[in-house]
Amino acid sequence: MKLEVRELSKAFGEGTEIIKDFNLNLEFSSLAVIGPSGGGKSTLLRLLGGLIAPTSGDILLDGKSIDYSPSGLLEHRRNIGFVFQAQGLFHHLTGLQNITMPLIKVHHISKGDAEDTARRLLARFGLEADGSKHPHELSGGQQQRIAIARAVAARPKLLLLDEPTSALDPELTTEVLDMINELRKDSLNIIVVTHEMGFARNACEKAMFIHDGQLLELGSSADLFGAPKTRELYDFLNKILEWNPSGLTP
Repeated sequence: MKLEVRELSKAFGEGTEIIKDFNLNLEFSSLAVIGPSGGGKSTLLRLLGGLIAPTSGDILLDGKSIDYSPSGLLEHRRNIGFVFQAQGLFHHLTGLQNITMPLIKVHHISKGDAEDTARRLLARFGLEADGSKHPHELSGGQQQRIAIARAVAARPKLLLLDEPTSALDPELTTEVLDMINELRKDSLNIIVVTHEMGFARNACEKAMFIHDGQLLELGSSADLFGAPKTRELYDFLNKILEWNPSGLTP
């Protein structure tokens, strides 16, 4: 997929800029977005997903600019899968129903076909026994994997993941990352905001480092992690890996 960002800015409140004159042009299949908390990573993801509109600038996916009109956003969002830090499942619905409802209501797929799709995904990712359960009956990892299954059920052109493992224990984190990695191998285009540096380096083709709302480094994951060009990235990696030096082991 080709992603172009031109002079993108986003301000909230009294003119506080979260994203500042952001520019990039790249082809990617899997892209990790890393950087300090509060630096604008999640805001960028929401801009890409059409969940918020920029203050200024333009975003193009495969040469097509995001149209921020109501009808344009509806069409854009139908082609995007989004997974948030908190799973965002509907608590009154079962796991199966959480996957089928968007297929039926948004994509106008028949109930029977939607259920067939949901069951295939649940079986593929070892969640067959969880389809009949409500979110409160599931572990955090199971909830997040069902949220990912829901996001990919309609075969989106792009999957956006915002810190999908931030609230999980290490064992559950591994389950979710393994699922994302399997989807990546299916040639699904993925952009993931993550603090899991080992995953960012070893599972993602490319990486970008955002600091204070600006793009400071962009390139192959191996180059970004192996030879930081800016002091900010060098310091960030040293800090985040201080107690986990093996996190970047190839």
